[in-house]
Amino acid sequence: MPLPIANPEASPHWQAAHPTYAAAFRCIGPACEDPCCGDWDIPLDQATYAAYQRFPPGKLSALVANFVSISPAGGPPGLFAQIRLSPSGLCPFWDPDHLCGIQKEHGPQLLSATCSIYPRSLSHVDGVLEGTLSLSCPEAARNVLLDPNFLRSAGDLHSGDFRTDNVYELAHTPGMPQRSFSAVRAHILAMARDRTHPIAHRLLAIGALLQRLQPVVAAGGDGAVPAFLAAYRPSPPALDSTPANPTLKLDVLLKLANDRLRETTCGKRFRAIFFAFVEGIASSGDDIASLRHAEQTWFRPFCQRSPHILENYLLNYLLQNLFPVGRAANDDFALLTMFDEFLLLATQFALLETLLIGLAGRYQHDFAEEHIVQAIQSYTREVEHYPPVLHSILHHIQSSRLDSLAGMALLLESWNG
Repeated sequence: MPLPIANPEASPHWQAAHPTYAAAFRCIGPACEDPCCGDWDIPLDQATYAAYQRFPPGKLSALVANFVSISPAGGPPGLFAQIRLSPSGLCPFWDPDHLCGIQKEHGPQLLSATCSIYPRSLSHVDGVLEGTLSLSCPEAARNVLLDPNFLRSAGDLHSGDFRTDNVYELAHTPGMPQRSFSAVRAHILAMARDRTHPIAHRLLAIGALLQRLQPVVAAGGDGAVPAFLAAYRPSPPALDSTPANPTLKLDVLLKLANDRLRETTCGKRFRAIFFAFVEGIASSGDDIASLRHAEQTWFRPFCQRSPHILENYLLNYLLQNLFPVGRAANDDFALLTMFDEFLLLATQFALLETLLIGLAGRYQHDFAEEHIVQAIQSYTREVEHYPPVLHSILHHIQSSRLDSLAGMALLLESWNG
């Protein structure tokens, strides 16, 4: 797969403002097909825990006594206590009408930070609050994936409609001050939106940029990053002569999916998507031939009609994850190099695209937006909230010696070459 040689004059530099589209999100409550009120224990800060202790005698206070417990000492302030799931696997405060009992009786002000903010993802960049959306929520996935102009959906992140005390910070990277990060991100976002190249080529071009930028950042020095960006002209890097290897590609992607499916925490929605994918590629008795046929016959024509869907996934990912530097390291988010961040993005994109191609083979003429939304949403729910899954993806790519541009070219290569 060749990499694009971009003409700077042909694709104008797109400056991304600090995103605020998260503020425009509205929960659809009981109509949601995959509610967020299950699967996860919910952390509580000390002030919210104290407010729950003041509930008057009744149903809510009894639930607090049974399902809210103080966390071990020494944790961060936001993890003072937690709401444990009920035996049904759901939040104990989730009522039969699929609404939160705490919110119904006491208003949204007493929701935990997690429940108040989700599926919004808030970050500080260059002193400004940003708000993106997690695609693990079905309605958020629809808002992002299906709207060609989702980035223009602005809102007030300081409206008070949700809490803003659970915010990600940019990872500290010597040689990359926040203003330099903003310039790098704007450059990458412009590359991601350049439809003169297939989206897989755009991803590889971003990887090539980061491969050359990484030693510049490591060397440090005032003005090093802006000077690099001003002089940078994309060109195809010297890739190893790695021929297309669809068998290896399928083996790698299936292993990554199967590793998650074997976990007891894997949800039914993603399992259903994966089984539909298997049906789609098993029909001919030759999995790779089925993928090639489905890609050429149903998937690529659909993407040509709706080029914004996968592009929107990519743009939201870049913004939400503070790519390419990442979020400040903590127990859940290990600090990665910029190229490792690229490996994680490219591998997940290759896996998702392959799942979608298999679904196109399963549904054929009926393949539609709803299948893409369900696949991306259910996949995101299975990996985004379980950091060990992300760690294992990166570890497998590294141990398989695919942690290079050539390795990512192999995974991103079209099934039809």
